Amino acid sequence: MSVNKAIIMGRLGQDPAISYTNSGMAVCKFSLATSRKQKDGKEITQWHRLTAFDKAAELIAKYVAKGNMLYIEGEINYGQYEKDGITRYTTDIIVREFNFIGSGDGAQNTQKQGQNQGHDRYQNGAQNNQQSQNSGYQNDGNSGGAGSIPDDDLPF
Repeated sequence: MSVNKAIIMGRLGQDPAISYTNSGMAVCKFSLATSRKQKDGKEITQWHRLTAFDKAAELIAKYVAKGNMLYIEGEINYGQYEKDGITRYTTDIIVREFNFIGSGDGAQNTQKQGQNQGHDRYQNGAQNNQQSQNSGYQNDGNSGGAGSIPDDDLPF
């Protein structure tokens, strides 16, 4: 048995970017910042790249914006791609469950829905992942945006 689980809570560094696969599945990419203070009082910030799918992607894209706080549970996914003859490596967190943190109409109205959708996504993703021949997520180096993503590039 093995476990691949990441838990982070942080603020969005930019508005989420949503796109759709050729089959119509929503894919939302965004970044979260987490911070900690060192003994000398200096604050260290780290940025994390995240990807959500299906209903979770649509909810995050609709109700979350730059500066909002999210609690995320997911799995770490490593990938690589080649650009200009150079192999580049990526680390993403695939969102499985999430909660909106803080006040605001969107966060309050969708918090429970987001929890349920994230849980459903995790269960569906786990089932699909077992059936998948290609379990690696390949990132083209873009942080999202319009366009389509081939179904072959999905991690499940």
